[in-house]
Amino acid sequence: MKLIVKKRKVPLPVRKLRALACRLPPNHPKFPLIMNDLKKREAGYKGECSIDFPLSFLEPKSYFIFHDLRLQDQSRFFQLDTLLISKKYALIIEVKNIAGSIYFDPHFNQLIRTIEGKETAFPDPVIQVSRQESQLTNWFLKNGFPSLPILSLIVISNPQTIIRTALENHELHYKVIHRDALPAKINQMEHSITESSFSEKDLKKAIRVMNKHHIDADFSILKRTILPKRT
Repeated sequence: MKLIVKKRKVPLPVRKLRALACRLPPNHPKFPLIMNDLKKREAGYKGECSIDFPLSFLEPKSYFIFHDLRLQDQSRFFQLDTLLISKKYALIIEVKNIAGSIYFDPHFNQLIRTIEGKETAFPDPVIQVSRQESQLTNWFLKNGFPSLPILSLIVISNPQTIIRTALENHELHYKVIHRDALPAKINQMEHSITESSFSEKDLKKAIRVMNKHHIDADFSILKRTILPKRT
């Protein structure tokens, strides 16, 4: 059984930016910045939606799926693009919709995108998912759950994106995949873990508590884009 516990919806920041863009005159000095932010967020959302089709090929097992789950770790929040949870393990799926050629630089911990001869640096998603693994582990412990293996994958949603890294970073392929490889990778993980860490009761409680503790990200678009910052 694959059950989507928390469905994906258009993120609130995207809806706010769309509304603001409709109301703002095109000659406003902040209009290009707002449209650039909106374009990036819409591309991210499109990338997240692109894994729905590969996920539909999972074998009918006890997977429960959360999309855009945002939980609190102490005084901080962490948001997961997609989380799969079963009695055996939890899998964090971080989706990146980046075109062109991408290079995972293990020396400076950055992701370098090259497109049309122009290079752009991004934060290293490997560090990002490692941090998310730690935060989710802490969340389970804080809420009194047994220890559960936490795994993660970085899914590149654009099938034409070229993925490269240094020769010594040869284990990257265990962590970074194209979206079409997702079902096979999840099945591989499923067969590699033989013992269940959660009972049926633990699993149902975790699903219920996660749903209850989710908090949508909300912030003032006007303060971030239009209103002047206080000094």
